[in-house]
Amino acid sequence: MDHKVITLIKWLFLAIGLLLLVGAIFVDPEAKLALTIMGVIFAGIGGGIIAFGRWSAQKEADLRQNGQLIEAEFQEVEQNGSIEVNGEHPYRIVAKWHDTSNNRLHVFRSANLWFDPTDYVQEWIPVYIDRNNPKRYHMETSFLPKLH
Repeated sequence: MDHKVITLIKWLFLAIGLLLLVGAIFVDPEAKLALTIMGVIFAGIGGGIIAFGRWSAQKEADLRQNGQLIEAEFQEVEQNGSIEVNGEHPYRIVAKWHDTSNNRLHVFRSANLWFDPTDYVQEWIPVYIDRNNPKRYHMETSFLPKLH
């Protein structure tokens, strides 16, 4: 789904929710509860999507600045069957890294991609990890072409 559409949807939900909450101030008491509940739901959905996006961007920025850059070995491109939009599932790049300091194997998955990146994937994928918690990571996919 296009980022512009998602941006429009999240701000529309937030705006509709806030309008419903403001509207609840001016209506009769019988409609006040229904408008307030609907306003909280709409504003919560829009605000939640916005907050999650900002949290994800902050996490990514923190890992790029403070994380350790490693090179993970490309394994495969998989479809994320747990998400479906318009009958399509997004793709994810899967890569592995052997941490020889403690002999642990880590598997990393990229963020969801709305096209098959198989033809553009490199043998080694840059991944930023939190050295204290390698489960907290960001796989770099800026080498992929942008989808129009």
